[in-house]
Amino acid sequence: MSNSDQKGGFGNLPNHVILIIYSWLDLGDRFTASLTCKKWAAAFQSASLWRHFSFAFRSKAHSKLLKCIEDHANDLKSVRIYIDPQIRVNCDNLCRVVTSLSRADERRLERLGIFFIADNPLMFQGNDILSSLAELFGPPDPKLSVMTSLIEVDLSGLNVAFTDITINLLASNHPSLEILNIQNTSLICKVSPAGLLNLVQKCRKLTKLFCYHVSVTDEVMLAFTEKKRESLGYLSLQCLRHDRFRPPISPSVWDRVTKSLPKLRVALHFDHTIEKETIREIMHHQIPVVQINLNVMAELETELALIDSYYSGTIEKLTIFTKGSKEFQRLLLAFVEKASKLKVLHCYCGLSQETIQKIFEIKPFFDQFTLLTEETFRAHTPQVYVGQDARSTVLDSCNYPVLEESMENLSL
Repeated sequence: MSNSDQKGGFGNLPNHVILIIYSWLDLGDRFTASLTCKKWAAAFQSASLWRHFSFAFRSKAHSKLLKCIEDHANDLKSVRIYIDPQIRVNCDNLCRVVTSLSRADERRLERLGIFFIADNPLMFQGNDILSSLAELFGPPDPKLSVMTSLIEVDLSGLNVAFTDITINLLASNHPSLEILNIQNTSLICKVSPAGLLNLVQKCRKLTKLFCYHVSVTDEVMLAFTEKKRESLGYLSLQCLRHDRFRPPISPSVWDRVTKSLPKLRVALHFDHTIEKETIREIMHHQIPVVQINLNVMAELETELALIDSYYSGTIEKLTIFTKGSKEFQRLLLAFVEKASKLKVLHCYCGLSQETIQKIFEIKPFFDQFTLLTEETFRAHTPQVYVGQDARSTVLDSCNYPVLEESMENLSL
């Protein structure tokens, strides 16, 4: 008699306990555990075990992962997919998973997240991935016996440029959508204000939206104030360089929105490509800001003063990349003292030890923080060379004597 069949052995565990154990194991360990005995093998096939599952494609051998789709596509309700896009077959596997979800006999999928775990390869547009998503987001096959609308879509890790096609398919076929995140690290936004407006008007249960500021107009914001729709609770706006080519959301519209949606919380993320003048144009004191990311390696004294003036009563998280001048440190101390709700502070610049000490005297406890001394900041920041120094540094690091000699001959 095996240990699993003995009294008190693993084979005598209640089924719900076995399922809990399975839920903590990755797929390979699940397969191994399923060999324990018949009871564990039966539990391995339980539909409830496969309602929430993560696929991770990091290498080329993933036959077991793909077989899960064949066996349990009808059971999956929440799916997260992680891939290394630098290996081409991983992108193909991602498409196979999404297509299988689209063509399942009974589609119960409610939540989907896709995330790249490595840098996007140069010139990779992801058209095949977007095509697979178009089938999933599009009209369902009328032969489906069960069809569940998506309620959460997180594409923040899928670093490709989305278009109105993706947004319009979601709007037309998934009216129960509650959470949408299309905010990724792509420097291009192809979602038009008209496309986003269509989504907002049709998905009337939307309560959390993560998108690009350039896609949001006054008309889009006012659509959130319409009657007979769920109240928008969280809005995250990624602001890029091309925001300067269109007017920001007007103060009067923000005033109407905040009166209509008193519980709205807003996050503003400013990309490193954005101009400081555009930052100041986007920020208004009417915006109920709880988070700001200033990923702008420049002097930001004026911007920090505005944040202090506008949002010290509401802001909970501040991340800032800047130069740690004496004036900036003075303004930072004044801000920390006034920001009563501040829980997270990441300041990527060189601060004096005295400034850091005073910050902790004002706020002894942060949920998260990054405060670097000048010495630590310099040690972790690569030196930037310009002009002739940049050329010499590159040539020295590459050690190209032939190239150097030829360039000298050309200069003669």
